[in-house]
Amino acid sequence: MKYRRLLSAFFIFLLPALSQAEYRVFVLKISKSPSASAEATAGQAAAAEEEQGFRLVESTLDPEQYRAFYPVAADETVTYIDTWRCYGRTGGMQPHCPNPKGQIPSEENSGP
Repeated sequence: MKYRRLLSAFFIFLLPALSQAEYRVFVLKISKSPSASAEATAGQAAAAEEEQGFRLVESTLDPEQYRAFYPVAADETVTYIDTWRCYGRTGGMQPHCPNPKGQIPSEENSGP
């Protein structure tokens, strides 16, 4: 009986203290969808995107979750660019941990 209490105390008090919290950070590209006329040729689509611009967002939400949680216009697309894992807590409005790969990749360097 004594060992059962000791084992219960271990699981209740000590095991949660040994566990590590972690979360994933996503870099999302939010851009305007190309218009129907711009989809005719690849050159026009690239030119349309450059004219309309885009924004990069760091979030703990993946593209589908981000669209469901934050207001994104119907003509905007949310695209996954990069991700990495962070250890620790996310409470207290703490900033995300930095990307261990370095800078956020530029559009020219990102893969297909």
